Amino acid sequence: MTLRDLTLADALAVCGDMRPEDAACVRAMTGQEPGEWYAVDRWRTSGPGWVLEQNGQPWAIGGLSMPLPWLGLLWMVARPGLTGESWRKVLRATRKVLAVASDSKGPQYVHRIEVHVLSGWVGAERFAKRLGLLSLESVRRGCGANGEDVQVWAWVGPAKGA
Repeated sequence: MTLRDLTLADALAVCGDMRPEDAACVRAMTGQEPGEWYAVDRWRTSGPGWVLEQNGQPWAIGGLSMPLPWLGLLWMVARPGLTGESWRKVLRATRKVLAVASDSKGPQYVHRIEVHVLSGWVGAERFAKRLGLLSLESVRRGCGANGEDVQVWAWVGPAKGA
């Protein structure tokens, strides 16, 4: 298993074969069917992106999109069959991204980091809890494209220069 920087080929491979839960989340968050457009969008994310290889193939991708200089949106999608060892690597990689982004003395610091999770998706809720820095901030009722409820997990630190 290898972790490295995300490429477009990696994003296309994972987004073309993502878990049904991830596809449902993409539909809810964007109102569109996942496809090549989503792979390109993830690859072009405005922050750090990574890929985890399992069995020599791209199996999970994740990153931290930064739509504003002070806000990071943590994301991840995976193909079916991610092993326990791979999940541990995904958690470590995600925690590392969170540690860098939440370091108020570092150049990549953002004072707010969010994870959006479909309510009722137990695995995604467990993943957010295991990240350690985040806590459940709210449930946005009917926020999804088809009326799905979305949990907002967040970490908030001091504003830059405060």
